[in-house]
Amino acid sequence: MRCLSMIATTILMAWLAGCSMAPRTALTSHYKTLYSPAMSKNMEYSVYTPPGWTEQEQLPLLVLLHGASDDHRTFDHHQVGEFLDTQILAGELSRVVIVNPNGDLGFWENWYDGTRNYRDWVVKDLMPVVASNYNTLPCPQHCFVTGMSMGAHGAIRFAYYEPETFSSVAAISGRIISRDEARNSSSIKMAIMKLMLPINRIWGDINGSHLPKDLDPYINWVEKPEMADIRLMLSWGDQEDSDVIASNQRFHAHLLKYHRTHKAQAYHGEHLWRDWKPVIAESIRFHLQTESESARLAHND
Repeated sequence: MRCLSMIATTILMAWLAGCSMAPRTALTSHYKTLYSPAMSKNMEYSVYTPPGWTEQEQLPLLVLLHGASDDHRTFDHHQVGEFLDTQILAGELSRVVIVNPNGDLGFWENWYDGTRNYRDWVVKDLMPVVASNYNTLPCPQHCFVTGMSMGAHGAIRFAYYEPETFSSVAAISGRIISRDEARNSSSIKMAIMKLMLPINRIWGDINGSHLPKDLDPYINWVEKPEMADIRLMLSWGDQEDSDVIASNQRFHAHLLKYHRTHKAQAYHGEHLWRDWKPVIAESIRFHLQTESESARLAHND
């Protein structure tokens, strides 16, 4: 199935991105561990706070979902915090608290077999603790989610299942396919997926009759009334894999066809953290826009 092709592409590109990790010169995040009832074990995460932050300062909360081969430390490995610090100190970016949960290679899903619940770990276990400990502003108005690669898949899915938690979503470098597209796949891609992921445990028998309607963003982002007020940003690199570029352009065209307000843009670069840093900053600007600003900037190519 094409769905498997999407996942295989995501994993391979994200692994290559992870291989280029460079050590930070300084940490801008607080590293913590929390017991997660949803996962039935301790889970790790990190929290970024902007320069000069104190417990008395109330800020919006951004959930940042990493890609395959990454974890809660990747944000610091690629100096994202330092980049944001520079932007904030220059007056070019507003202040936010960012939580980076560890999601393993779980695609940010509550698994079909019930053994792992990555979405519940983030939304139900982690976010309330971070909101309390870091005095963040209330959800959904001041809570946002941005994801890269595998994390883009998670961000789009979080909006479907948690429309009362997030006011906006940014999907960066994700491969976005429809339910119909997911029914087509090459045998080579299928073999790769069976080797790399426990796909039946995550999504069920997607090779057979089980292909949940909720897996289709083409339906969810147009027809689901609970998502009507959630703002969406799509971003992809002009030097990425052609499948990623084409899938975003198709989804963008679909949203335009059905007059679904959104922002879509291509950034100059590849499927790499070095190129994602400014896009993450741009996603923060998007999340913090007023409704009038969002409408003015919607439907960008």
